[in-house]
Amino acid sequence: MIRLTRTFSVSDCCVHADAGECSSVMRANLRAVAAALMILLFGGLLAGCSAHAPAEPPLKAGIHAVAMKGGRLVTVHVPAHLAGPAPLVLVLHEFPGSGALAMGYGFDPLVDADGFVAAYPDGLDGSWNAGGCCGDAADNDTNDVAFLTSVVKRVEARTQIDPKRVYVTGFSNGAMMAYRLGCETDLFAAIAPIAGDVESGCDHPAAASVLHVHGLADSTVAFDSGSEAPWRKSDDCDPPNVTQSGGVHRSIAACAHGRTVEVVTIDGMDHEIPWVAAKGFGAPDIWAFFAAHPRR
Repeated sequence: MIRLTRTFSVSDCCVHADAGECSSVMRANLRAVAAALMILLFGGLLAGCSAHAPAEPPLKAGIHAVAMKGGRLVTVHVPAHLAGPAPLVLVLHEFPGSGALAMGYGFDPLVDADGFVAAYPDGLDGSWNAGGCCGDAADNDTNDVAFLTSVVKRVEARTQIDPKRVYVTGFSNGAMMAYRLGCETDLFAAIAPIAGDVESGCDHPAAASVLHVHGLADSTVAFDSGSEAPWRKSDDCDPPNVTQSGGVHRSIAACAHGRTVEVVTIDGMDHEIPWVAAKGFGAPDIWAFFAAHPRR
């Protein structure tokens, strides 16, 4: 119950004021009290609503469409069997694209087999604001870092997620957005951009393992050998060890606290997903990298 504690009388007016002035002061005082009372009542209503708002139910095994604030959707695939808190893999689509398209990138068949949760969010009109790219998201300076952070938190609230095993991958514009998330948040134990580059400022990223996958014949987003350089510094890495198997080149730098910065480049591969193009490197390889690199 809200109770008004102050009362007003003629003594509240200046004793030398005429009746008109006193009446004006009284009206002003009453308006102030009324405004304060409305604020208290409104605040009480909001508190009551918040206190009784039901928590969202846990997501059961299977595929779910979760509506986010602003109308965008995220498709969440929960594995059939969870043995305790699970890893979370955020998979970001290309431009133009959608979460449904990203479900075809090769990670979804691994969800049940390997026991992780996969989340496939929709960008704004098929795009992510990775900094310098792409589409409506970049043109409107959409805060996709905040949006994707909210996706992670929403999934964590509705499933059993291990916060030390949260990862992000993506292709093309999605890869650029994965880099931006790695540059501007500390949510991810590891990131794995495919055919993307850093499009935003990234001087002091949080320490994380990095796997950069790129075709050497990419005519859309040229391979930038310096994209992972900020993490070589933040992860305190040794010089890389370079190997080659067929047309697949691997540069692997061992870093502090068990982290790794790895670059995989593939001869003759254009702007495409390597396992779709049968180029000798697959989604299971990226998942194996994630599984080997929890946050320590």
